[in-house]
Amino acid sequence: MAKEKTKDEPQVETTDASELGQLREILFGQSNRDFQHQLDQLSARVEQHIQQLSGRLDEQVKQLNSTIDARFDTLSKQLAEDSHQHQQSQNELKTLHDTLKAELEIAEASAHDETDKLDSRLKKEMDELESLLNQRHQALLERLQQVTAELSASKTDRKTLANLLSTMASNLATDQP
Repeated sequence: MAKEKTKDEPQVETTDASELGQLREILFGQSNRDFQHQLDQLSARVEQHIQQLSGRLDEQVKQLNSTIDARFDTLSKQLAEDSHQHQQSQNELKTLHDTLKAELEIAEASAHDETDKLDSRLKKEMDELESLLNQRHQALLERLQQVTAELSASKTDRKTLANLLSTMASNLATDQP
């Protein structure tokens, strides 16, 4: 009999459970189904909105990526152009620097040569002038000695001597360059 009781017990439990389920269905069935239906609709709307928002977000991300790519390409081109212009300007400045340096070296060498030539010419002219002055000085000294000797020998008077010295002075004044 103990075995029979155990067999009856599961049937009683299933019967109780099914009665409880029927009671629940009677009390809460319609509101539970309505609630489940509303929950399913809400879930569907939320899913639809999520898909719409996801689509919009994807589109905006694509547009943003496209804009970023376009900007990046533009800036890359501009940077490359600026870099090229900078390099070109730098090359032009280097060429100008080298040209000016070469011209300056040539001008400096030319000026040095001209200075040497001028210095040499001035020394030559000064030597010639000094030689000429020495020759004239010597000639005048000789003439003065000759006149002095003639005066001593002829014993000329003072007026003649004054005229002679005056003439010599005027000759000296007109001979100077």
